[in-house]
Amino acid sequence: MAPALRGSLSSSRIPQVVRQPLGARPRRHEPLRVCAVADFVGKAAGTRSEALLIHKFTAHSSSLAAALVLRDTEDCKQVVTSSLDKSLALWQQAGGDELGAGGFVEAARLTPPGGPIFSLALDTREQDGLPNQVFVGNHAKQVAVWVPPAPQLDSNVVLDDHCGWVRSLAIAQGRWLFSCACNTLRQWDMSRAVPRCAATVSLDKGDILALVARKDRIYAANADGSIRAWSIGKKGELEEVACRKKAHGERVTAIALKGGILYSVSYDGGLKAWDADSLEIVVDRSSAHGGERVHCLAVGPDGLLYTGGDDKLVRRWEPMLLQPAAPPLLCHHHSVRSLAAGSRELLVSGDKGGEVAVWRV
Repeated sequence: MAPALRGSLSSSRIPQVVRQPLGARPRRHEPLRVCAVADFVGKAAGTRSEALLIHKFTAHSSSLAAALVLRDTEDCKQVVTSSLDKSLALWQQAGGDELGAGGFVEAARLTPPGGPIFSLALDTREQDGLPNQVFVGNHAKQVAVWVPPAPQLDSNVVLDDHCGWVRSLAIAQGRWLFSCACNTLRQWDMSRAVPRCAATVSLDKGDILALVARKDRIYAANADGSIRAWSIGKKGELEEVACRKKAHGERVTAIALKGGILYSVSYDGGLKAWDADSLEIVVDRSSAHGGERVHCLAVGPDGLLYTGGDDKLVRRWEPMLLQPAAPPLLCHHHSVRSLAAGSRELLVSGDKGGEVAVWRV
């Protein structure tokens, strides 16, 4: 097993943050207060087990575009990656039951038509006696389906009518698939063998770059720096319920949910926490990656937030006040472009050079 890698970079300056109890809704008519938190010490960070680098390997010949943890059980670990080299690959744990004993080996690789795949979403169907499938959004303005480890995509399911590259996908309630392309959000009814478009929402401006969903809401992060939210009704009807037009100074590259908090990262270098209902700011952590762009964000199975950026680091944050939880994870030689988290212990990071790192966290 590879030894633990400890990051060598840490910030000596404590940022100013907006202090709010996590999960509490800000009072609408009361201004948020900003104060220093130099006395904050993450007790959990002192006792937390260090992340272990299980395996690092060259997965693709070009930058990672998306990553997904397909399985993260005690006896099976599977990861899906896609790249600007137009390939889609499945990686599986090797070497027996002990994680890291044999690293990860390639179990399938395909180069489907439609160019690079920019987005992945897992549709879990095991409870219905069916194999899990992966929705893939591509350069050809389509959403297709892959049932790993099949040697090709399912030619019977192709969701067209997108106006541009399908940059992000999200699933809500196990029934609704959301896809985004350019400034348009599409909602698909997955109760049919071939999902049917149930609704389309177009923004006045600003391409949609990232989506995340919970049972009753879908969130969109946009190129103009805004974040928007729509409620999902009992019959799937959409209604815009919140909008933060200047959430970030530049494009919002990724968003993630944990409890009642929505987290976002941006080209402006910031990491922010928002009340998931009102989109009121809870914590503002500027210059999260030393002033460099931040490209990706994930909630780890250990409850920490993970971010990746142009500084080539995967940074770890306590969700409460967005303070560093531990030293950054240092193993990449290029900008970190993709993060994916498993349900049990895996974290996957991928970089601009096509390398992938699998961590046990």
